[in-house]
Amino acid sequence: MTRSELMLIMALALFGAFCLGWLCRWIFGAMARAGTNNVATLHTMNTQIEQAEAAHSDLAAQLAETDSRLTARLREKEAELEATMDGLRQARQNALDWQAAYQDLEARQAAAGSEQQG
Repeated sequence: MTRSELMLIMALALFGAFCLGWLCRWIFGAMARAGTNNVATLHTMNTQIEQAEAAHSDLAAQLAETDSRLTARLREKEAELEATMDGLRQARQNALDWQAAYQDLEARQAAAGSEQQG
């Protein structure tokens, strides 16, 4: 192997190493850009998830508050209904008592009227 052949082989080896380095740098740069975009996307997604979790917590608190408020209103309305039903029962009983007293009075008057005629 002569000196010029050795120089040519070394020049080709250096050129090949240069091309291989340039290709590796290009691939690494493309992957780094993709990684940067993915990091930004992940950051955006993380922010959105945090906002969604905060909104979920707020809605859960509102739901619990609404549930307790409606439960209290339901109990209040049930108590009012029970009081109304008791009042209605008493009014019916009172009406039945008055009706019985009236019928008894009519029967007495009819009996007294029969005695006076007879």
